[in-house]
Amino acid sequence: MARCKAFIPIIMLATVISGWAHGGLAAQATAPAQSAAPARSITLPSDTSILGRLQTNVDTAKAQTGDPVDVQVLEDVKSGHDVLVKKGSTLNGHVTSVQQGSDCVIGILFDRVTLKNGDQLALNLTIQALAPEADAKSDTLMTGRGMQQNAADAGVAGHTSAGSWSVDGLNHKSMGVYGMSGVSLAIQIANGKNISLVNSKSGNIRLKKSMQLVMRSAGA
Repeated sequence: MARCKAFIPIIMLATVISGWAHGGLAAQATAPAQSAAPARSITLPSDTSILGRLQTNVDTAKAQTGDPVDVQVLEDVKSGHDVLVKKGSTLNGHVTSVQQGSDCVIGILFDRVTLKNGDQLALNLTIQALAPEADAKSDTLMTGRGMQQNAADAGVAGHTSAGSWSVDGLNHKSMGVYGMSGVSLAIQIANGKNISLVNSKSGNIRLKKSMQLVMRSAGA
């Protein structure tokens, strides 16, 4: 599948769009049995966002329910002067559902964090923003529609430079999907947990290791 460079706005949905449900996603929404939930949990302020880097490759052509999805925390997460999650900790998630086809959707539940000392705490987060690795060049972003169309896309991409053909770094205010044409984000609630949905109108979804993510407290 060609890789693109357009910005698709995010609408944070509390339920899945009805069309996705009719496509069979709703039947797969419940997360599979995982290892026992951590005995302790951590609560983040409702406006907390976390900058992260994807540590696992995710490909809907190969992904299966239960596959791990890990994100490295890139900076300390604080509440006032207190450090709640240290830089270098790992946000742990897993695939809850995969819908293939022209309208492709993958569900990912982030429900725990592994601290640098190895302790695991329960923590429900969702994906606020998603983008290729910063400074990714045109060979990873080309849409197949020609340089003129790519330049037009870059003009509305926000975090994408038309001149250098690169993707800038995400920040705490970033929302939506950058550098991946036809891809959008939504949220689904299942069993009291917030599940991030990555949807593509262009077929298969490939999330590469080292991609940028902004995670958000599920209560936000």
